[in-house]
Parts: sequence; C-alpha cells; structure tokens
Amino acid sequence: MAVPLTQCSVFIQIWIDTNSAQVSTTKGIYLVDNRVSSGSQNEGSATLQTACTLNSYICWQVFSVDPNFVAAGGNVSIQQIGNSNAWGNSGQPQQLNSTTFTGQVQNPGSANYQININLQSPGQSGITLMVSPSVNVTAAAAVAPHSLDTGHAQKEKAAR
Repeated sequence: MAVPLTQCSVFIQIWIDTNSAQVSTTKGIYLVDNRVSSGSQNEGSATLQTACTLNSYICWQVFSVDPNFVAAGGNVSIQQIGNSNAWGNSGQPQQLNSTTFTGQVQNPGSANYQININLQSPGQSGITLMVSPSVNVTAAAAVAPHSLDTGHAQKEKAAR
C-alpha cells in the first residue's frame, strides 16, 4: 500500500520536456528535490543524488514542462520505481496515482534505483523513458541524553 503524501518529508519532482525527450537518452528529463540544503547533488539532471535520513518517506511526482501537452491529450506517468537496497524489507515505492509514487528508505548507505516513465503524445503510442537517480541515506543525528537538573545532581554529589 502506498504511503500517504502527508507522511512524506522528501519530495522528488521529475520534469519532462516533452518536445526533447527521446527513447534511450535522458535528454529533456530533469529531477529536483527539496533536500539540496541537506546535501543533495546533481539537481536538475537525470542523475539526481538525494540526501535523506533513515526511515524518511519519499514522494516522487512526474510533470510535463508544457502544461498544454497534457491539455491536448498527452500523458506523462510513472510506470515503476525499481528495486533498491535503500527500500529495505517494506519500503518499496508504490503507486499513489499515475503521476505519484511514495516509499520509504529503510537501509543506510548510497543506493541507485531506476524510474520508468511513460510518455505518450496525443494520438500516438507511448515510449518508455528511464532514469537512474540515487539516494544517500544517513542515520538521523542522535540527541545526547542530559539531566534536566544537573545543578541539583552536582550539589548532591558534592554533599557526599
């Protein structure tokens, strides 16, 4: 079952320039995320490297750069997000709707994965576009435990 969009903290958008996208190339495909301040790299390319923390929920969405393409009857959709070690036992991305998938990163480390995108021009058969981005999953920073009343504890220790 797909993770609800409201649980996601990492968002990856895939923009397709329907006038230049071609089979067997990544020309006209641009991936961006909301994690550049956390260390994501290659923003605006087909080889986006998304930085995220362990157990983060991710949302992928695909869009046509030209809204008139869809208005004229064209279609862009995510067919599949492939297997990756990053998804763990139960984090495999699932389809929420034709343009949106959600999933969870459950294993730390760097991992590649593949996204298959369907592009169908009005009145024509569709083509499959493939990109291979990656995720870099790190463990969340641990908060060091501390005493709420260290002054009292120090006084008590000194009194002994």
